[in-house]
Amino acid sequence: MSDQASDHLLDGGWELVVGLEVHVELDTATKLFSASPNRFGDDPNTNIDPVTLGLPGALPVLNRQAVELAMRIGAALNCTIQACTFHRKNYFYPDMPKAYQISQYDQPLNVDGFL
Repeated sequence: MSDQASDHLLDGGWELVVGLEVHVELDTATKLFSASPNRFGDDPNTNIDPVTLGLPGALPVLNRQAVELAMRIGAALNCTIQACTFHRKNYFYPDMPKAYQISQYDQPLNVDGFL
């Protein structure tokens, strides 16, 4: 192995790869999947609606402004912006009244970015 090729390898031939998963609270008027206001600091349980409460028949609707902001962040970070898919992952926890979480695990909107 050449010296140049081994510069990025650790002992034992392992290559170090570091990735980041970043969580950001977007400054949107409403929540991501609900028409409820997104106001930080309000009294508990005031910015709710049937979707937030997980009431039967209440369906989530994606916040268009949040998607546009996420795409702008992706462009700023040189990401590939792709079609995304949301999945509903079922969980049964006492503090999660809907018993599910919406995730982009398999097909996120922004991938392969760099600074």
